[in-house]
Amino acid sequence: MTFEKAMVILFTKVAQTVIAERFTHTFFDNDGNRVRKVFAYLFSVFIAIFVNLFFYKPIFNFLSIFLGLSAIALSYNGTIKRKCIFVFYILAVSCLIDLVVSAFLIKPFGYDGYSAFVSIFALLLLHAAQLITERFFGNDLGIELNNRYWLFIIASLLVCIITSIVIFMDKTVSSFSLSLVCGAFLLVNIIISYLMDDLVKSSQKALENQVLRDQVSSYEREIMLQNENMEALRSFRHDMKRHFAEISVLASTGEIEQIKNYVSAMENNLVESRRLVDSGNTALDTVLNYMLQRAVDKKIQLNVKVVVPSDLKLSAYDMNIIFGNLLENAIEAQKDVKNPSIDLEINYLMDSLVVEISNRCLQKVIFKGGLPITTKQSVREHGYGLKNVKKVLDKYISTLDFECSDERFTVKILMKI
Repeated sequence: MTFEKAMVILFTKVAQTVIAERFTHTFFDNDGNRVRKVFAYLFSVFIAIFVNLFFYKPIFNFLSIFLGLSAIALSYNGTIKRKCIFVFYILAVSCLIDLVVSAFLIKPFGYDGYSAFVSIFALLLLHAAQLITERFFGNDLGIELNNRYWLFIIASLLVCIITSIVIFMDKTVSSFSLSLVCGAFLLVNIIISYLMDDLVKSSQKALENQVLRDQVSSYEREIMLQNENMEALRSFRHDMKRHFAEISVLASTGEIEQIKNYVSAMENNLVESRRLVDSGNTALDTVLNYMLQRAVDKKIQLNVKVVVPSDLKLSAYDMNIIFGNLLENAIEAQKDVKNPSIDLEINYLMDSLVVEISNRCLQKVIFKGGLPITTKQSVREHGYGLKNVKKVLDKYISTLDFECSDERFTVKILMKI
């Protein structure tokens, strides 16, 4: 066996294992024992290289791929059914690609000396199948990539595939040069895929950081309100003896009207710092008070009704995303509206949270994909709020509906808690 062939086998089997790892993003969560996964991938590469170097026959090659994929599947947490689907899906796609390459490239042109190129080109097509599978069947709940990014990725991959075919049809190009070019195409596209993953993770991290910053701001306001209330109580308690003495004097002289006025003045002095919502659920009250205070600062009229249990089983993170984004959109929509107003009603009925948020809306709302299109000038940087709300709601049994009538825009949510 030549050194050139050995290097081709090493490259193709490593690339094949890397593409299999990319498939796991669609079929499994990123869990499982880390050491076990490392050994599974090493085993997959080793057995594939070993069989191709010393026992190269189609049946043995197929068996080595099957064993490698099985080891990878077993290293992840998941049901046996999902693991079997993972293995047989990749095997089926690989076999289909081999048949297509053989039927449309090898047999029509009779290029028997290009086996190295064929192996790498088949992997390029397998990588394309992986990207399409991830795009349409992936279960990632993180931030979606914009469609233009997916279009760029698929377009670059198609350019590489078409270029490889054009070079393949040129008989003057050597097998080694053709394999080198196709291998470079494959390597570049795999790197782009991992860069795409980093972009998704960084976007998700940015969202989490923003939610945490909003939570911190909300809690700071709650602490400020509590401190103001405590200070008012301390001040009142400090003067309590004098208050009782004055009331006692007024009572002894029969000044009932003055007693009423004095007690009324005491009540006014004990008025708490304004809490717009006080449902008893700390996490929900915190985010609502924070967002609604912003509406008050902008002189927006509020009509708020919140009736929920104090032990509502909804995480503070999900509350911040849902109510933070929806109320921020409602506040933003009142920017140029005369007599701006926002109605908020939240009820808990039969283990379900019922939410209705309505605001004045003078502009015509355009929908795309079931969601309103942002009216902000920079569409690329905005418009993710409702998408993030929908992703959170997708974790529950829920509905999300929009209505636009009588110059009011209404969002309705029903979610099983």
